[in-house]
Amino acid sequence: MYIFVKMKIFKLLAFLICSISYSAKTQTIDVKKLSPVQAKSDIEYFKNVFFSAHIYLALVCDTSVLKQRLDTLISGLNDSIYSSELYTRLMPVFTSIRDIHCSLHLPPENNDYFQSKKLYLPLNIFCSKGDLYVYNDYYDSCIAGSKILAINDVSADSIYSLLMIYSSSEGDNIHSREKIAELYFPSIYPLNFSVDSLNKIVVEHNSDTITHEIPGVIAKKEPYRSFFEKNKLNDDEPFEFGFSNDYNIAYIKIASFISGFPGEYKYFLNNVFRHIKIRKPKALILDLRNNTGGYANEGKLLTQYLMPEKYTYINNVVSKSSNIIQQEILKQSPLKPEIIRLTQYYLGNKSLRTIWKKQEGVVDTVWEKKIKPINSRKVYLGYLIVMFNGLSASTTGLVCNTLRHRPNTVFAGLPAGCAVSGTFGQPTAYELPNSGIKGVISILRFNQDTLPPVLTPIMPDIELPENPADIYTEKDSQLNQIMNIILDKIHNQ
Repeated sequence: MYIFVKMKIFKLLAFLICSISYSAKTQTIDVKKLSPVQAKSDIEYFKNVFFSAHIYLALVCDTSVLKQRLDTLISGLNDSIYSSELYTRLMPVFTSIRDIHCSLHLPPENNDYFQSKKLYLPLNIFCSKGDLYVYNDYYDSCIAGSKILAINDVSADSIYSLLMIYSSSEGDNIHSREKIAELYFPSIYPLNFSVDSLNKIVVEHNSDTITHEIPGVIAKKEPYRSFFEKNKLNDDEPFEFGFSNDYNIAYIKIASFISGFPGEYKYFLNNVFRHIKIRKPKALILDLRNNTGGYANEGKLLTQYLMPEKYTYINNVVSKSSNIIQQEILKQSPLKPEIIRLTQYYLGNKSLRTIWKKQEGVVDTVWEKKIKPINSRKVYLGYLIVMFNGLSASTTGLVCNTLRHRPNTVFAGLPAGCAVSGTFGQPTAYELPNSGIKGVISILRFNQDTLPPVLTPIMPDIELPENPADIYTEKDSQLNQIMNIILDKIHNQ
């Protein structure tokens, strides 16, 4: 039996592509309906943001179809509507933009459904291969890992289909869509399906069909609000490191490439690879599952400990000037405009300076230098297995693409939420002026070669399906399989 001894290092902030938060003031806010003029103005603003600011919109969608769908949406706005209805109409159009960095959400203060204290379903789900499973519920009524057949007489297939419409991915990656659907479910479900005072959940467990009843709750009130604020990406230990009992296998988990304080991440890696150098394990597992990204430089630092010689991490960064993004950066930041302009116009990196210095619509490319490995005495050159899944994206993609060129390296898991040619990045917030619907848009493109960018996902050499039973048993079937593969390799040497 191999047990990993965890080295607890500093807590980091989890990076979410799609932020869903129920945090709000406890008092009720009167959210008024939008006039047709206001609703149409918001769609026009959304269209302007993406067509003028997205760094490569033609790669991630058919721009003529997108424009047509937005125009059709505008033409159908003839009556006053609440922000929640505008959101449900816009989301299916928005998710045709196949950039996992882009998100759209309805904040609580502008969510009329939330503010009017309507009922939510206190249930979290797990998606796998087109099926829905119970992850947990507030009352612990349902058995974790049981397959959902229906909720309030609506089939799980119908619920799943709608969730896929609401979920984004880098290209058409169903594994990413399923993971994002898990995050979206608590807020999306009540806007599209009825939530009653008592909700009937039909599940299948051990070949038995069981019906559970879960009360609907007011998500705005405690203790329910705390339940909805939590998500499965919250990790108390974003950095983990350990060895098997015989020190033959080392394990590193990096849940995020965003560090809490300057120097923490660097300190962690330096100590990890110092221990690896001393113990000389026969294999290293690098676990990047659910790592949605973060700072590109933190990914680069990790690769410097793993690459044997000089290599390309980022070939070039492409940016585009945009007046509307300038306005949004100034509007969304708590800092004074003159400070923002100073830091980005004069002190920012070359790519970001393009947004402020060039004329509207000018595209600029910044070429990057090759990277040298860290001190050769610290570099790990042995057998490496990299684990990822549909939520492994952004900077994680930069790391994985770099390690594809490393000898003695194997990828395992599920198709990653990132592409083989590079990644979008620098997600920047924007807000629709009347409804208060908020979103994020990519304003930079990080290319790792000189070929035209593609949306082909990074594929594993060893595909490892997720096991819904792990929710109940609290095991990690994917990691256990990797351990067995490594043990077979060691024994056969």
